[in-house]
Amino acid sequence: MSKNITSIVHLKLLLNLSRQDKLMYLNAADNQHLPAFKRFFNQQALYRNKMFNEYSFILSNYGIEIEDALLKRPDLRVLMMSSTKKVNGNPFIKSLMNDRHFKDILEQVIKAEHTSAYLTTYQKQLEKIKDSIERNELYSLEVKSKSLSSSSLY
Repeated sequence: MSKNITSIVHLKLLLNLSRQDKLMYLNAADNQHLPAFKRFFNQQALYRNKMFNEYSFILSNYGIEIEDALLKRPDLRVLMMSSTKKVNGNPFIKSLMNDRHFKDILEQVIKAEHTSAYLTTYQKQLEKIKDSIERNELYSLEVKSKSLSSSSLY
């Protein structure tokens, strides 16, 4: 099955981004005290893990070795242990930026692969990313307003 080289490059990028974003969301969940925020971050990590597996499957079907597609193989134990310190600031801002970048690349894949057998998968992923962006924006505003109201008390 021959595919456009640009589509393959984008799919490899999405594979790596989904893996990195999964770790980012897991780390953000570990630093949350509010159950709604912790649930949101954990749910997003699960979605990114599912997307990683879907991209792995798609690339395998296109004859691409997954190990060759991964940019680097981080030691997950080191990554998870290094994130135990409290992250200052609004964790939703970084998530929002990453999701917007992911969405842009996914939209390029959809445009290039509009006749692909995997189009439905891509469209479902796009809906999940759009939902994540909306929720990140809302939660970001909520965190910002809480920090402003708590700082005005002093």
